[in-house]
Amino acid sequence: MNPIASLTTAAPGWTVSIDSPVGRGPVTAPVVAWVARSPETDPASMHVEPAFVVDGSVWTASEYDEIFGPITAITPPQQ
Repeated sequence: MNPIASLTTAAPGWTVSIDSPVGRGPVTAPVVAWVARSPETDPASMHVEPAFVVDGSVWTASEYDEIFGPITAITPPQQ
């Protein structure tokens, strides 16, 4: 997994949709930050992903994907 190069807080209202890690089906989790990850071998290929809270833990999208599967949607705040 690529190391975290930078982190910034997310504006209120952003959410991700995921399958619950404890088998409760689909859930919506609040995004609390945006994480920039950069491969050590190619810093120019940095990407940004959400960090979100589910079942009392903070996860990045790539960490969650490795264990439980991908997020199914990233939803911006409702206007």
